[in-house]
Amino acid sequence: MDYLPLGALRRQLTRFSRQELADRLHAVQALSHARGLRFLTDGGRPRTIDLALIPWILTPAQLGYFRAVVRTLVAALTRLPRLYAELPAVRRILPFDPVQESWLRLSPPRTRGPLAVIGRMDSTATFSHANWRTTFQMLEPNAVGVGGVHYAPAACSVILDVLGDVFEQAFPGATVVPTPDPRQLLIEELAAVSRRLGRRLRSVALLENTDFTTGTDEFQSLARDLTRRGLTALAADPRDLRLTGGRLTARGEEIDLLYRDCELNEFIDMEAGGRRLTALRAAIQQGRLVSGLLWEFDQKSCWELFTDSTYARGFTAAQRRLFRAHVPWTRLVRQAWVSDPVGRRVDLVPYIRRHKDRLVLKPNTLFGGEGVVVGHTVGQRMWEQTLTTALRGKTRYVAQSVARIATERFPMLDDGRLRQVERSIVAGFFFNSTSVGLVGRFSSNPVVNVSRGGGLLSALMVS
Repeated sequence: MDYLPLGALRRQLTRFSRQELADRLHAVQALSHARGLRFLTDGGRPRTIDLALIPWILTPAQLGYFRAVVRTLVAALTRLPRLYAELPAVRRILPFDPVQESWLRLSPPRTRGPLAVIGRMDSTATFSHANWRTTFQMLEPNAVGVGGVHYAPAACSVILDVLGDVFEQAFPGATVVPTPDPRQLLIEELAAVSRRLGRRLRSVALLENTDFTTGTDEFQSLARDLTRRGLTALAADPRDLRLTGGRLTARGEEIDLLYRDCELNEFIDMEAGGRRLTALRAAIQQGRLVSGLLWEFDQKSCWELFTDSTYARGFTAAQRRLFRAHVPWTRLVRQAWVSDPVGRRVDLVPYIRRHKDRLVLKPNTLFGGEGVVVGHTVGQRMWEQTLTTALRGKTRYVAQSVARIATERFPMLDDGRLRQVERSIVAGFFFNSTSVGLVGRFSSNPVVNVSRGGGLLSALMVS
């Protein structure tokens, strides 16, 4: 069998008394707090992120399969800069303004090796059933500023400590271990970039925009972990960078490479506010930024290029097969005639208006679930208002076929009281140039995101 049903694990948990189960959940909460599973609310106050007691447990075959899926999509994404340069239609689907394009031109030519990246692919994949290979959709790419690099391994460590004895009873003869650690994926990518540049990797600055005081809060924990692994690592604002005599520094420390949580628009806004980012620009030109600026092509609208046969020649046969099976129909919202999910030519805006219950509207480049509207959860008036914003507002949107989001049941504490809950779940596959990791998220909201009050599912595997 190439998957692991979780019935044996659930049966072990049903043998607990309510008090024993509550004790395990209290242990999850305490360890989550101690290990930095922390989120900053809109008021700037820390909140411990909820962590599901029941994890995902993958087989090696499943991890290998999704590694191939993600690498196929990543390879397709690396083709976008060339298509953008060659085809005016692509430039309309992946819009950049002149200021953004001027920054993109800072990127060094891709002459050897893969583009430097730490990213995450969000998916509807689930793993404890026989149809795990066929039922998933890859929802969107995120190759810049991905959340969970610290949270994912911290969540695994908590569940392994709390349920280690239960795993031994449920899966005799097997060893349950974490899925690949995204912190290690980051270190591997930094090391690969250093080798290509002919540099010795000694130090890294983790770039975050300190104007933001809410949301995920993991860079300090990540910096401590990288330091324990032998690097000099510090969290810094891009405006902290300095270039003196050819030396790149941040807060007095000489820096070899930069890992960013900031998107390009944040750099642009900083300069518009009067702070020219000379040191950052130089680092980009030298290829010292991870993820590199060419990953700004990870806009949600790139799925349009994958799901419109007009652009099929730009991709390999294997990529096209994956698109057809596992990438949802997506179109940048605009006044245009396009192909619908079955290939018919339709006027896009009336099509979106008529098919509310089959679609989702998403801001093209925002993150954290911000602005996402799921058609079947709102009335026609709200749908029309969002469509008007998409057409007339500053923020560009995509329309996407609604994907079936699975649900799972697990025990949780609600104000100290034990109850069973059912939550929507999504998978996030971390990736670098060569490998993948995994984290799960859950929510009572149809838009499943930690930034919108959701929680985490740990992703383990048998070995």
